[in-house]
Amino acid sequence: MTTTPVPRTNTLALVGFIASFMLPVVGIVLGVLARKQMEVSGESGRGLARAAVVIGILGTLFQLAFLIVWLSLFATAVTRSGVSG
Repeated sequence: MTTTPVPRTNTLALVGFIASFMLPVVGIVLGVLARKQMEVSGESGRGLARAAVVIGILGTLFQLAFLIVWLSLFATAVTRSGVSG
């Protein structure tokens, strides 16, 4: 009975997936690099790389929205307090 070896999971795909939750931009970059590596090496992990890119994009958009809201609230608070620069 012969068994076919299971292809290794690409390390960048796994690291990119994990990083996309903490540093979304890093997750995007690592996910893209992992997909390019997998085309050459034949390793598995395409789903992890795709998830890293998607979660990274969503995380980046969320962080951008949060920054815009925060800056808006900060600017409103400064103008209402009467602090002049």
